[in-house]
Amino acid sequence: MQQQNHDREHSLVDCVREVTIQYRGQGLKTGPNIRRPEEAVSLAKRAIRDDSKEHFMAVYLDALHRALARAVVSVGTATASLVHPREVFQPAVSLGAVAVIVLHNHPSGDETPSAEDRSVTKRLREAGEVLGISLVDHVVWTREGDFYSFASAGELS
Repeated sequence: MQQQNHDREHSLVDCVREVTIQYRGQGLKTGPNIRRPEEAVSLAKRAIRDDSKEHFMAVYLDALHRALARAVVSVGTATASLVHPREVFQPAVSLGAVAVIVLHNHPSGDETPSAEDRSVTKRLREAGEVLGISLVDHVVWTREGDFYSFASAGELS
């Protein structure tokens, strides 16, 4: 009985530690300014090495668009990734971020956004407006370096 309680407590500690690491994401030491989609893609390509699955990533920014932190919000399949505004904006609120850039890769090599990509972008923009955290851009990128920027295409207005 005592062993079971010890195992349960140990398991709970491991779980809390894992959630804390996942929630905080990966901090950035120098906080580069990110003003163009190319800069965001460069950051994402360095962070995400396995491009066989979709990775949805958020970069949290301060008022000067310096990166405060980045986090992989979701890892999906070769053709889809589940994303909810709650998981994108929860760290933003905790960090005191005023803006966020989201990115995800297309393992297919085609940077063209899907209807679901457009729907997620709309939901994130609306959620950010409620929270006072602007969605600066949603960038779809490929390992080859091609990308599609919703902001550059005028789709975030």
